[in-house]
Amino acid sequence: MSLAEVKEQVLALPMEEQAELACLLVERFRRDDQPYREMLARLIDDRDPNRWVKWDDLKKKLDEAP
Repeated sequence: MSLAEVKEQVLALPMEEQAELACLLVERFRRDDQPYREMLARLIDDRDPNRWVKWDDLKKKLDEAP
């Protein structure tokens, strides 16, 4: 199957399935990105609550996203 055929089939999927595929691909690329993994580990290990993202702030941003 060619890339053009894959693209055509992906665009024919429902939006929810396209979003799921996009998440899968992003995760796949990030899994092999060592600098990204190191940065993410530093953020997760950060014990200073002043630098944490509050759930309400994140939810508001997500609700505003197109």
